[in-house]
Amino acid sequence: MNGVFNILKPPAMTSSDVVSHLRRILAEKRIGHTGTLDPGAAGVLPVCVGRATKIADYIMRGDKEYIAEITFGAATDTLDSYGTLTQECSCKVDKEALARVVPQFIGKLSQTPPMYSAVKHNGKKLYELARRGITVEKPPREVSVYEIEILEGECNRFLLRIACSKGTYIRTLCADIGVALSCCAYTSFLLRTKTCGYEVQNSYTLAEIEELAEGGEAERAMLPMEDALGFMQQICCPGHLFRFLTTGRPIDLTKTDIRIEPDTEYAVYCRNELIGIGKKAGNTLKIVSTLKLLGDTSSGTVNAK
Repeated sequence: MNGVFNILKPPAMTSSDVVSHLRRILAEKRIGHTGTLDPGAAGVLPVCVGRATKIADYIMRGDKEYIAEITFGAATDTLDSYGTLTQECSCKVDKEALARVVPQFIGKLSQTPPMYSAVKHNGKKLYELARRGITVEKPPREVSVYEIEILEGECNRFLLRIACSKGTYIRTLCADIGVALSCCAYTSFLLRTKTCGYEVQNSYTLAEIEELAEGGEAERAMLPMEDALGFMQQICCPGHLFRFLTTGRPIDLTKTDIRIEPDTEYAVYCRNELIGIGKKAGNTLKIVSTLKLLGDTSSGTVNAK
């Protein structure tokens, strides 16, 4: 089994919990998720199985979309509704006031990861240190917020749609919006609706996957690697290069009609089969992540787009 499951993670379950459940349901050891989703959040969590674990990092880099509820007038140590109340204030924020500050948070932002996060410090996750009362200053990181839309809401409680880059902490964003309004705020609800093209309306619950697996049909819910890499540019190599590509030998581009750009990753096909992910290295095409080896017959033939 080699492919990607688009899982609808429920709240109060960690991303690692989802992986553990799928290992049991599918009786597969090689399983990995594509980026931690907050335990209190729900939404899209692509999970890679088998050889597809090699493409997890590429999916992880994709842009995200969230539906978040921001609540003004209170703050918690985790910046969401699962934490301990640390502050209250008597501010009243209306939609017009919120709309005035939202543009400040569009574009490139500098964000400091919250202490309750999976970011590591000396091999320990920050939330593990936070639970022991240890505070660590982490350097800010640059993230991009492409769009913030106020969907609905009344005084002090609003629903937002946020499109952003990998690594953006919505909890931090909501707290920072509160600061801009001279008010405390926290994320009272969070749903990830999209990540790298995977959408919540096409996701499966763990219960649905388990039901399919009991009938021997779990693969009905699985995206094959070819579809899972649909967001990536593709190149089709001549058939005589098949042996070279599947044994990891770089292809001399000066002796082929293949034209590729530097610093760009491609899904590489040959003989209508996905060989791997490749990029330009000097004057060669180098497979940087091999998804098919010479002699392997485990994947079927597909039509490259």
